[in-house]
Amino acid sequence: MSRKPLLRVAERQSHPHPDMLLTFMVVLTRRTFTWTVRRKHFFWTAGIAMGIWAVAVIGSGYGLWATKKMMNFSHLQQETMQQQEQLRESLEQADTLQRELSSLQGLVEELMKQIDPRALSLEEAEREIKGSASSESSQKVTALKNELDQADDRLKKLQAKMAPVLDRWSHTPSVMPTTGFITSGFGMRIHPFFRSGGGEEDGLASFHSGIDIANEIGTPIQATANGTVIFAEPFSNYGLTVIIRHSSELETLYGHLYRTNVRVGQEVMRGDIIGAMGRTGRATGVHLHYEVRKHGQPINPRPYLRLQSQWLSGLK
Repeated sequence: MSRKPLLRVAERQSHPHPDMLLTFMVVLTRRTFTWTVRRKHFFWTAGIAMGIWAVAVIGSGYGLWATKKMMNFSHLQQETMQQQEQLRESLEQADTLQRELSSLQGLVEELMKQIDPRALSLEEAEREIKGSASSESSQKVTALKNELDQADDRLKKLQAKMAPVLDRWSHTPSVMPTTGFITSGFGMRIHPFFRSGGGEEDGLASFHSGIDIANEIGTPIQATANGTVIFAEPFSNYGLTVIIRHSSELETLYGHLYRTNVRVGQEVMRGDIIGAMGRTGRATGVHLHYEVRKHGQPINPRPYLRLQSQWLSGLK
């Protein structure tokens, strides 16, 4: 009695029910090929193939998007240099106006001497004009001279007000530190090194104190403002790190570098190459960790990334 169920089970296992099978046939001229597979095996294989195809499509799309997001570093350098040139041109406009005013004053002196050859200087010519019955042309020249003096005074006052503003601007981070695409922003995020041991850095969520910009290893890194290098060596989880102090308030940090091109105490200008991108320290891949710190506390760097181009566009 006990052998019959066992025989039926063995029979079902060796000869599955036809509804559980799929048969594929390829008919050629002289030969026919036949394959019989279980339905579940076929659907599992098809599902895995579709999953691999979907991942490949998504990965290709992301790769294309990332490539479009990346800029060549030479383009970034050229953009920074062009913006710096625009800034210099803006500053030179005031100097040009000052030179033009000085030239006009020289012409006025020559004109005054032609009107009154006895006058040896502009001051003497003015005294002569005031002391005698001046002609209409002399009065016009005197009025022009007064207007030039007033314009010169206004220009000097404007330059005195602008000097500290421009100095502060040159020491404010305002350009991209490198090229690539931002893989992680400022603020709370999923911890890339999640652990559950109860330590200080353990847990699923963590605070990210800067932004991560990914690109190839060796991608140049530039200073985002004028300043002084105060740190250039390995630093905890940041790996090889450069810190630049721009003012009593602002500092920038560049972490996970492959190499550095600067030393402590060195003065740098906006656009100077300070190092190359790497993955030193605690990093999941090649990228730059970039921070802007105000009074020693990290703040969101995003508003500073395009500050210079926005400021220049406002001048147009």
